[in-house]
Amino acid sequence: MKKIICLILCLLTIDIFGEVPKSLDSLEKYIKTMPKDSNMILAWKNTAFLYINNAQYQRADSLANLVENLAQKINYPKGIYYSLIIRGSIATINSEIEKSLNLYLKSNEIAEKSLSKDFIVTSLSDIALAYRNLGNKDKTMQYALKAIEIQEKANLKKLNESPYGLVASVLKGYKKLPEAIKYATKALEISTKNKNLKGMGIQENRLGNIYDDMDSLHKALSHYLKGLDYARKANYLLLQTDLLVNVGRTYSNLGNPKKGEPYLLENEQLCIKLKSPVGLQTAYGVLGEYYWELKDLSNAKKYLNEAYKLNSEVDNISEKIYSTEILANYYADINDYKNAFKLIQESNVLKDSSAKIESEELSRDLLTKYETEKKETQIKLLNEETKNANFQKNAYLIGGLFTIILAGFIVFSLQNRNKLKYFEAQQNLRNRIAADLHDEIGSTLSSISILSEIVAFQQKKKEYKPEIMLQVSNDARDVIDKMDDIIWTINPENDDFYNLETRIKSFSIPLFESKDIDFKFDFSPELETIKIDMGKRRDIYLILKEAINNLVKYSQCKNATIKGSFVDNKLIISTIDDGIGFETNIESLRNGQKNMSVRASKIGADFKIESKIGHGTTVNLEIIL
Repeated sequence: MKKIICLILCLLTIDIFGEVPKSLDSLEKYIKTMPKDSNMILAWKNTAFLYINNAQYQRADSLANLVENLAQKINYPKGIYYSLIIRGSIATINSEIEKSLNLYLKSNEIAEKSLSKDFIVTSLSDIALAYRNLGNKDKTMQYALKAIEIQEKANLKKLNESPYGLVASVLKGYKKLPEAIKYATKALEISTKNKNLKGMGIQENRLGNIYDDMDSLHKALSHYLKGLDYARKANYLLLQTDLLVNVGRTYSNLGNPKKGEPYLLENEQLCIKLKSPVGLQTAYGVLGEYYWELKDLSNAKKYLNEAYKLNSEVDNISEKIYSTEILANYYADINDYKNAFKLIQESNVLKDSSAKIESEELSRDLLTKYETEKKETQIKLLNEETKNANFQKNAYLIGGLFTIILAGFIVFSLQNRNKLKYFEAQQNLRNRIAADLHDEIGSTLSSISILSEIVAFQQKKKEYKPEIMLQVSNDARDVIDKMDDIIWTINPENDDFYNLETRIKSFSIPLFESKDIDFKFDFSPELETIKIDMGKRRDIYLILKEAINNLVKYSQCKNATIKGSFVDNKLIISTIDDGIGFETNIESLRNGQKNMSVRASKIGADFKIESKIGHGTTVNLEIIL
């Protein structure tokens, strides 16, 4: 397992310390003697970052408040900027990624308005880092490249290595490893030139990650050990945790697990000291894998469960998915397919559709094994019952045979009668799919084609505008999402309501979390037994998708609920929020409500929106199955 916790504080590597002391002891003495002016703010800022490096986050936050108050008092924008990046760094460490992004965006506004280019570069790199932690590779690349462009055009004397490292991280994620090495090496050269031990440790760790992906384990280990040495010299505890994990894991992968164990155990103790949920989750997960490989199942289960329990304290989706899936794989390995399948289902909810394929395959495999076990148990029970009931069954044999023959004749007659209707329904479905492909995807592909031609023309004239390629990227992603919806619709394996429920959760959870909306799902147990044919399933999903989109975009709610029940052969699904509401008797300018109503009519469903200003909105869909 390869983690990139080393990114968390990489943006603190720029040395803007000025003429104040740099050691923690010297700074604390300096603060007591200096007047409250801009130099005091600089000293407080430097002290705060040293507190952060030593995991004294409350002290650092207190200094951020002092910096902000004094900066406002003496009208010093740079001080406001410092207070924001201190808080942003603490939020990042505490896995409050959305909060850190907002703080970094505010720091960028101040930098753009009144500070020099190096501050702008740092704030852009901070924003790129936050997007990296949120898993948004496009935004990460956008802000990192913008930072690189600004500092290279400005010919800054002291370059910031962070944006180069972030680009390397994104390229690594796209498996473009040779290109990733170039950017990571550039970042290492800059930090080495700046004599920045923290930066050198971060970039050595990143290079180790990349060589890890290339299966060059000896090269990876060499970089990890160098990085660990730099992190220890800089007393950079958080980076040490990542490097200790990587060294221990790599020794194990090289066939020398006993040499790696001390590093893993040291990392566990350090993460406990730092009180870092993300670091501790990684520590437990890696130790669980380590003991699992050694067939020490007791310790493996203990550590993997501890990693999984920390999901509630961690915002990082990739960390949650890792801890959930590794525990699922452990249960599968010990033939506990019931718990394994349950965890894989939970993992699927965390993932978006583009990242779910491999997990869904594992889910199907585990489900098959689990169902096989259930059937084998049922067969054993059936055999026992058969031994005790042979006499009774023989008594009914002749009557049963007669009934089967009669039923077969009736079924044959009905099949001939309904065959034409079946073929007509299938043809109508094919026509709908063809129309969906033409209407929803054709126009977007045309847009991509036109934009690509524009880019080619601009390149010839040397007037390339990157925002056009960003639009191409967005359009391509839109096509993928729509194709995924259509493929999901026509797959008969998705007829069970559970698959619709899972897809609704996969779509809605990231949206709710992005807006800090508290949410819950309330689906009744009766729904587990029903099936929805593909002719209705797509429209039901698209109606709910539109309702959830509207809820997130316009309701301004704090709480949301998605309810589902099955009463009198009728499926009832509702979305409920406590937002600002709206007047339902005023015609909306948006097409969303009209589209939902049209889709509901097409499948014979009752569709109703109830809303009142200041009292929230309820969207209700009822359909007879």
